[in-house]
Amino acid sequence: MPGAAPILVDKLLAISRALAGHVDPGAALRATAAEIAALIPHAHMDVAVLLDEGRSHACYETGCPTDWGALAEHPLPVDRSPVRAVFRGDVPYLLTGDALADPRFHFDGALDGPIFAAQLRSRIVVPMRARGDVVGSLNISRHEADCYDEADVGVAQQCADFIAPYIYALSQAEEARRALLAESAARNREELLRVGASKLTEGMERERRRMAMDLHDQTLADLARIARMLSSLRHDGVAGVDALASLEREVASCLAELRHIVDDLRPGVLELFGFRDAVEAHLNRSVNGARPPIAVRIADRSGGLADALPDTTRTALYRIVQEAINNAVRHAAPTGIDVHIEARGSDLYVSVADDGRGCAAIGAAAAGGIGHMRTRAALIGARLHLEPPDGRHGGTRVAIEIGTGAVAPSTETH
Repeated sequence: MPGAAPILVDKLLAISRALAGHVDPGAALRATAAEIAALIPHAHMDVAVLLDEGRSHACYETGCPTDWGALAEHPLPVDRSPVRAVFRGDVPYLLTGDALADPRFHFDGALDGPIFAAQLRSRIVVPMRARGDVVGSLNISRHEADCYDEADVGVAQQCADFIAPYIYALSQAEEARRALLAESAARNREELLRVGASKLTEGMERERRRMAMDLHDQTLADLARIARMLSSLRHDGVAGVDALASLEREVASCLAELRHIVDDLRPGVLELFGFRDAVEAHLNRSVNGARPPIAVRIADRSGGLADALPDTTRTALYRIVQEAINNAVRHAAPTGIDVHIEARGSDLYVSVADDGRGCAAIGAAAAGGIGHMRTRAALIGARLHLEPPDGRHGGTRVAIEIGTGAVAPSTETH
């Protein structure tokens, strides 16, 4: 047709101008959509770009959105692409009047759902080349059947040749950015684990010293008193009922104290009865004998979700809750403590709320415990927040959220 060639050249130059200035492959493609549509009308257009030396591919789309758009951030193996035959050079292009029924686009494992979901019947797939190699494909589709012919394939190939170097260069920059972010995340994770392990080691050493003092000040003193009572009974040569009853009470108290210390070292209730019962046992034990009394309540609406976590993750979560309860009892002077456990979507949410002095009154000892909670939370990928309870002027709520698919670190956090 007279004048067709100059029009095509003008449109291709317009495509080239539209690409200029964009630093994102998706934005660059969207900028060319109107110019390409003037040459080849379409309802959906995408470029699939090869990455990782041709082993995977990303996808950038314009027009009606599809699941292929997710491949911009989450590339998939080339073997799953419905247009892999073009990537591999098995065919020079793909042209179909009805992709829904064309077996070339459908095979086991193919990401072909968008073809059906968006009803992309007419399709042209042409390769994009850079430096003589296939680096991706330009894919143009319409909802109606039998819209394209061989002439349209030729125009599509010329469009692909124009945009390929630019899109490929931008996709390589994007791949480098993703690699840099992944490397940075790995380094941050490694540093977090190193710092977290150091903090936990320091905290565990302080706990060992505290337990040593507890044993010295309480349990060993009790045992020394029992020894003196036994010595007195032996010296007197008689053991009255009252003396034996007193001795029995002392032994029982000493055993109870030792059990508490052992439970602090390894929470047996957690292993035997589960997360909810272990938290309730620690909550009741912590407020036992408090003056004035502290009312407690625990509500579990999670369906036992915590017990589906890996053992080390569950134990670390229990330690966080344990520390939150201890801080409230020792430092906040509350009249009540509420513990809530619930499922929020795929997350487990646990909160410890008190009506005590509030975060502003936290001293150095409590702040150290908060630091331990933050470290434990970071090591298991949980989110920890300190905030005032809803509708209260005072008090503190410690809230922990963790995905039920989170993986615990290999280092024990007991």
